[in-house]
Order: sequence, then structure tokens, then C-alpha cells
Amino acid sequence: MARFFCEGCQKESNFLPIYVAMKIAGVSRRTIYYWLEHRWVHCRELPSGRPVICETSLSRPKRPSRDLVPEPSRLQKARKTVQPRAIP
Repeated sequence: MARFFCEGCQKESNFLPIYVAMKIAGVSRRTIYYWLEHRWVHCRELPSGRPVICETSLSRPKRPSRDLVPEPSRLQKARKTVQPRAIP
């Protein structure tokens, strides 16, 4: 663990190796990288080239992203409630 200034959080934070971030968050390595790709967590690269994750960004509550919320299909949007007609 190292302590650096996080540009994303705009404060000093602990930076954790990927495997520690995985254990804290309870997710897979791929999920951590997915979060990094979407900039949901902040990352810094050590002089050795290894990425470390900002602990503050890892532990803050996440809002659901718009790209994760499924939109109703066109079929559902097009459906209308059909009222039964009276038979003469």
C-alpha cells in the first residue's frame, strides 16, 4: 500500500495493489479492470509499471450507470392496452 494524491478524488489516499482491491470489493480482477475502463475507480501507475487503485474511489458508493440500466425494448414501448369491445 502506498499513499499518493489522487487526481480524481482531489485528496491524498491510500493506493492498493489490484489483488487487495479485489478482496476489499469482493469482485474479480476483470471487474476491477472494467471499473478502471469506465473510470469508476481511480488508478495510478507505480514507477515499476504496476497499477494501484485509489482506496477512496473504491469504497465510495456508486451510482448506477446509464449504460448498465436496460432500456425497455421497442416491443414493450409499442404495446398498448387493448380494451375489449362490446359485442352488439
